[in-house]
Amino acid sequence: MYCSQRKTLLQHKLLILVFCLNLPSAAESCPGACICYSEPKVTISCQQQGLTAIPIEIPIQSQRIFLHNNKITLVRSTSFTSCRNMTILWIYSNNISLIESGAFYGLDKLEEVDLSDNVNLKSINPATFRGLVHLHTLHLDRCGLLELSTGLFRGLFSLQYLYLQDNNLQTLLDNTFLDLANLTYLFLHGNKIKSLSENVFQGLINLDRLLLHQNRVSVIHRQAFHDLGKVMTLYLFNNNLTVLTGEMMAPLVSLQYLRLNGNQWVCDCQARSLWNWFKQFKGSSSELECHLPPQLAGRDLKRLQSSDLEGCVDSFNQIRTSVFSTKTRSGKLPTADPPLNSHDGSRKCCQPETDKSFIYEAKGKTGPSSHSSQSSPNNPLKDKENIAKTKYVETDPSKNGSNKQINDSPFGTYPTIVDTPLTKLKPEFLDPIEPSTVPTKKRQGCSKKNKSKAQCRFTQPGNSSTLQLNLSLLIPPLVWSLLLFC
Repeated sequence: MYCSQRKTLLQHKLLILVFCLNLPSAAESCPGACICYSEPKVTISCQQQGLTAIPIEIPIQSQRIFLHNNKITLVRSTSFTSCRNMTILWIYSNNISLIESGAFYGLDKLEEVDLSDNVNLKSINPATFRGLVHLHTLHLDRCGLLELSTGLFRGLFSLQYLYLQDNNLQTLLDNTFLDLANLTYLFLHGNKIKSLSENVFQGLINLDRLLLHQNRVSVIHRQAFHDLGKVMTLYLFNNNLTVLTGEMMAPLVSLQYLRLNGNQWVCDCQARSLWNWFKQFKGSSSELECHLPPQLAGRDLKRLQSSDLEGCVDSFNQIRTSVFSTKTRSGKLPTADPPLNSHDGSRKCCQPETDKSFIYEAKGKTGPSSHSSQSSPNNPLKDKENIAKTKYVETDPSKNGSNKQINDSPFGTYPTIVDTPLTKLKPEFLDPIEPSTVPTKKRQGCSKKNKSKAQCRFTQPGNSSTLQLNLSLLIPPLVWSLLLFC
């Protein structure tokens, strides 16, 4: 009798357990506009759903959150409070204009944040990314940024890839990147940067690729590159440069790929030190088309003879006249500013104590749309999933104000003559490797293991179909053992 009662009680408990395992978790349900799945990582995918706000019921176990291609305008300080397991956040191609202070506080497992293509995000609070010690990739390109606040990247010791291209940056402050000792790729092209100061790149001791093309750079401090001993790729094409010196380039001991075309080079005695530096440079370079003096116009500085550099341009008037007589890419006549440290309008030449890195800036100069870059194929921190990331081209003019096709080539595509064609670079520089952690743009269907659409919804790891199956296999042996025992 006693054994029979125990058997009945045990059977009731097992039935209750099985029933509970089949109940969906109300607290961890998937938001209605989203698809949730747990393999290969716990993911909530809500892209292209017309969302105007971040869903409030994001499951707390979520590791990857995809909210791109919506109409979200604000990231609140409480938007991700419960998402302490999040490693990847994609919220690009929205209408975000404000990120409240503390929006990412406590998310110390974050490895990648993509905020690109939010054209109204003109400034970011300097404490926004504070504490993200495992962040290795940060996308802030095409955000309309006007400045980089002091301390914005402070403490991001793990950061390797920083995308800042196609914004409206005009100035880079000293020590902006001071804590980024592990940064390898820095993309600053397509901005309006006018000068590079002595300590602007201080701390970037492991930087490999620096893209600064299509800016308005006219002044480079002679020690601006002093921490860039590991840089292999440097792009300065399509700026307002007229003079560089060998002293400036000397710290770039690892340089292999250099592009300086699209500047108005003055090929006189001021160019001799750069000409000498090129004699020992073993890498690949674009041509440096001479603009002045007139008899050398159109020739490549690197291919000149020593005797060609004996004279000096005697007056700034020559440069100004030449600049005013040449239309810019936009079809408008540029204006010219007086040279730095010049009081009488004339340019003294060939004095070693004078910093010859000045430029006469043509303010009206503009160029074609610039290029962004994809991550390196050798990113050890990326998941090795073959999921292709394709940023949608915005077709609603009221949303992001642009429907230009995105070009993510790491190299410029402007025609130029190079010593060694840039199309023959090493495979790791040319192969377009797509990020490995990107969701597909279609809703995820059931895996082969699932039997119904209901099983595609998000559930607690302990409530997964696999666990249910394992327990269902264990229940019969337990029941028979009890019956035999009794």
